[in-house]
Amino acid sequence: MSLKLRELLQLPSLKDAKVVAGRAGLERFVSSISVLEHTDTEAFEAELFNNNEFYGDEIVISGLISIKDNEEAQCSMVRKLRRAGEIGLILYYVGIYLPKVSQKMIDLADELDFTLIVMPENERALRYSEVIYEVIEAIVKQEMNETQFSGKLLEQISMLPENQRSVDTMLKILADRTKTSVALADNSGQLVNAVTWPRSNTLDLGKNIQTIKNEDIVQEQQVWKTKRPILQNGIQTMSLYLMKEQTALTENLAIQMAEVVQVFMNLWGENYQEVSPRELMKAIMNNESVKMRRLGKLFDIDVSAIQNMWLIAVKDLQKNNEVLRFLKQTIAPCFQVSLIDFYDDFIVVLMDKSRKQDEFESLALACSSEMERQGIKMSLVKCFGTTSTVEVQEAYMTVKNYLPAARKVYTSKNVFFYQEIEFVADCLETIYSGESAVAEIFKQIKPLMQHGNNEDELLVTLATFLLDAELSYRTAAEKLFLHRNTIKYRINKVSELLAFPVTKIPESYKVYRAVAIWRILGESHKR
Repeated sequence: MSLKLRELLQLPSLKDAKVVAGRAGLERFVSSISVLEHTDTEAFEAELFNNNEFYGDEIVISGLISIKDNEEAQCSMVRKLRRAGEIGLILYYVGIYLPKVSQKMIDLADELDFTLIVMPENERALRYSEVIYEVIEAIVKQEMNETQFSGKLLEQISMLPENQRSVDTMLKILADRTKTSVALADNSGQLVNAVTWPRSNTLDLGKNIQTIKNEDIVQEQQVWKTKRPILQNGIQTMSLYLMKEQTALTENLAIQMAEVVQVFMNLWGENYQEVSPRELMKAIMNNESVKMRRLGKLFDIDVSAIQNMWLIAVKDLQKNNEVLRFLKQTIAPCFQVSLIDFYDDFIVVLMDKSRKQDEFESLALACSSEMERQGIKMSLVKCFGTTSTVEVQEAYMTVKNYLPAARKVYTSKNVFFYQEIEFVADCLETIYSGESAVAEIFKQIKPLMQHGNNEDELLVTLATFLLDAELSYRTAAEKLFLHRNTIKYRINKVSELLAFPVTKIPESYKVYRAVAIWRILGESHKR
C-alpha cells in the first residue's frame, strides 16, 4: 500500500520543504508522483483535464512557470488538479520563477484540503529528479513489503469525495496498485466496466474475458488471467476479470483484488448492475465511461450528442415525482436525444443541441412558470455547452455547492444561468479570503454603507436594480413597490455618490460584485 503524505515528508529530499496549506491532506495516501509543466496552458488543460481520467491520489511537482504571473490561472489549476484526484502540489523555484505563493491559492488549497508544499525558496540547485526518485522508491518498497493491502486500499477509497467514489475510480486505483488490468461483466458476460494497466495498454479486455472460464489462474503467452465472482446480498451479480502481463498473477493478489471489489460493491455499488435509464444517468454523472456507453447503446441514447443540461432543485422533495413526470411529458418530445431522471437531490435534464438557444431559455421559463402556477417552488439552473462528462460533473458539483448562496444573491430568480452560479462561487471565494478582501470590495459602495441616513435605501435600490431587475427601472419599481421615477432618481443619486454611472459596463461590474457579496453576508452588513 502507498505511504501517507506526511511520511514522505521525512525523506531527505523533502525534509526542508514547508507545508503552507492543506494540512488535512497529509493523512492521504500517495500512490504516485508526476511532473506538471506546460508552455501552452489552454492546450494542456484540454489534454489533461477533459480526458475522463482520474489520477488516484497522485502528488504533483511543478514550478508553475507557464502561469507564474497569473494568480487566477494558478487557482484554476489547483481546482482542476483536485478534481482529477491529485492530493497535493510540490512547488519548486519559489522566489526565482514564481515570485511568491499567493494568499488566494493558499486559501483555496486549505478549502479543498489540497496540500501545498513549498521547496526551499530562492534555491536554484533544486532538482525534480531527487524527489521523484525517493518518493517512487519509498512507495515501491512499501508495496513490496506489504502483501496484505485490501484493507488500506478500501480506506484510501473511502476518503475520496463522494462524487469521485465510483466503480470506475475504484477500478483505476486497484489497477494502479496491482499493475493489473481489471474488468467487470454482468452475468450474461456483457462488459460493464474496464480499466487497463497501463492506461495506454491495447489489450482487448472484451475479447480476453471470453477466454476466461473459471477461477483458476491460467497463463496464455505472457498474460496471467482469472475471474472471480462478485456477490451482492449473497447473490452473484457480476464477475471480476483480472489480467496481468509479464509478471505472474498470484492467488493472494487475486483474492485481495476480489475482496476490494466485493466490499466496494456492497458498500457503495448498490444496484450497479441494474439496467435502467436511471443507472445511465448515474453513469454519466459519475463519469463511468464503459457503463455509460453500454447503457446508452442499450437504450438507444447517443450520449455523445448531449451538450446541454438543466439541474432542478425542488423545495418540497415530496413534489419531486410530480415535477419529474411533468418534465418527461413536456421536455422529452422537444429533443432528438434527452435523458431526464433523479441524481442525488436534483432532477437532471440532459439534452442535445437540436434547439436554438432562445428556445432552450423559453422552455426553461415555461417549465418554471407552470410549476409556480401549480404552487411548486423550484430552482432551475441552465448549463449550456457541456461537451464532456467531466464538464457535466464539474457543473453539477458547482451548482450543488453554490446554489444556496445564489438564491441569496438573486432573490427573485427561479431560473439561473450556470455562469451566475460561477459568479457567486467567485464571490464566496473573496469572502473566504478574509475581512481585508471583503473590505477592498466594499470600497466600491462605501458611500452607500453609512449609518443613520438614507444611504441604506439607496443601497437596497441599487442591489435590486442590478441583481434583480437587470438595469430595468420599470422592473425595479415593481419589485420595490415604488414609482419608476423614484427608482430613476435614486439610481442617479447613487451615480453621483459613487462618481461614475452605475448603468454602464464595465464601470458597474465592481459595484455589481460588491452588492452581491453584501447580499451573501446579509443586508445589515456594515463597514
